[in-house]
This record gives sequence, structure tokens and C-alpha cells, in this order.
Amino acid sequence: MKGFLKFLIVISSLSVHSQRLCELGDYDFITHTIIGIDRVSFSKIRLVDNDRPVEERVRYVYYYDDFGRLINVDFKSNGHLYGGEDLETGCYEIENASYTYSDTIAPKEIKVKDTRKEYSIMISYNKINKIKTMEYTDDKGEKFSSFNFEYDNKNQLTLIDKGYNYYYDWDDQSRIKKITMPDPFYTINEYSFTYVSDRIENVVYTGRSKKNKDHISLEGKFLYTYKNSKIDKIEFKNITFGWSDMRVYNYDNEDKLIITNYNSKGVYRNHYECYY
Repeated sequence: MKGFLKFLIVISSLSVHSQRLCELGDYDFITHTIIGIDRVSFSKIRLVDNDRPVEERVRYVYYYDDFGRLINVDFKSNGHLYGGEDLETGCYEIENASYTYSDTIAPKEIKVKDTRKEYSIMISYNKINKIKTMEYTDDKGEKFSSFNFEYDNKNQLTLIDKGYNYYYDWDDQSRIKKITMPDPFYTINEYSFTYVSDRIENVVYTGRSKKNKDHISLEGKFLYTYKNSKIDKIEFKNITFGWSDMRVYNYDNEDKLIITNYNSKGVYRNHYECYY
């Protein structure tokens, strides 16, 4: 468990290039990873809503290989709810996508095939095998977009240039301290992390206007509770609008972690099934 908790907050030394391009660099509160950079410790993640008819209960499924890389995502005919892949037009509707890696550890190419088209992600590395650039090319080899990555003197990620920069700050113990992620249009999203006894205690989310950084459009806080050294509950408090919800963790099953979402009244909303 000590190793698992360390995984939750420290970037892996293994070069991992998974995830969907339109999510690259975001922070995932289900896997507690920086998307496309950190390893994912699960083989499969399903979002399930038991309040829907049987045929509609599984909302999407993400599949990962033994190296924690995304190999397939299936939106179960719900693509319009969860978005797609294209960086030029934004995240548009797809039903599924598959990812094939050219190498086990440090792939130079990821071939992507979704329900709209096929394309490649070409990757280059620096001297210590960290990602230097990623280029998005179509099936004819024409480059559409590129990403640049920068690191500090401890080889910790500090910037992803996506045309608009994502910034990453670390504390003295090499734990993620702050992530700043502007969207392409209006908002600068910030996540600030606080730790107690080497565990995340809370994460403060702030949404600022790009035109006026002093104007906060949305503010909230994720509060972490632990039991027997494991995350027991994460409560999100929306400070701006005064509501809250929570995610409760269940480790009773040997093959999976179940994370259940409840609204502020304790009513079930949906749940994640995270298979080991």
C-alpha cells in the first residue's frame, strides 16, 4: 500500500504515453494521475449508472495494457456525452478508439484508430528518455499539431506546450504542488495540492477568467479522508455555488476497486469499477 500511495502522487520514471490527446496533461481524480504522463494502475475502468435501463448502464470503458497505457476506449454509443479525439476541431463525437504502440517502453509512434479516422502520434525523447515532443499526424503523414515538454533539474515535468501552456509545480519532496491548465478559450484552471504525512489532504480548484485573473468564476475543494492507509472518501465542496458531492471507496472485491458517486443528499449517482 505504501508503494501504491507513492504512485498516486509521484510521476513514474517509466515513459508512458497513453490517453486521449484532448485529455493530455489534465489531472484525473479517479486514477490520481497526470493524464498521458503517469502510469495507470488498473487494467480496466468502467463508468456504470445502475439507475439506467440494463442496456444503458455501462456508460464507457477504458482498457489499459500491462504498462499502464490506454489501448482502447469504448463509449457504448454515448460518444456525444464524452467527446472525441481531434485537436483541430475540439473533442467531437466518437464511439470508440484503439491505440497501438510501436515499442514496449518508449514508443516512437502511437497509431490511433477511432470511428471517424486513423492518425498517428509521433514521439521524440530527450537524453534521459523523457518525452520531448509529440506530433499529431494524419494517415498520410501530414502534421497537424505538436506538443513540447519541459522539465526542471530534477527531471520533473514543468510545462506542456499545447499552443496554450500547461504548468506543473512540485514541492521539495517531489510531490505535485500545483497544476495550471488554461482551456483554449476563456478559463485558466488551477489545482493546488496540500499534503499531510505524505498523503493528499485536499486539492483546491480555482477557475479564473483569462481576461481578468482576479475574477474567479468557479472555486471548489476536494477533501480526502483515509481509513487503514487507504482513501476512504473524497468530498468535493463547490464554494462558488454552495453544493457538494462525494466519492466513496470500496475495496471489498479482490479484483476491483469500486468508487461510488453520491450527491449532496447522499443519493447514488453512478460508480466506477476499477479492475486491477
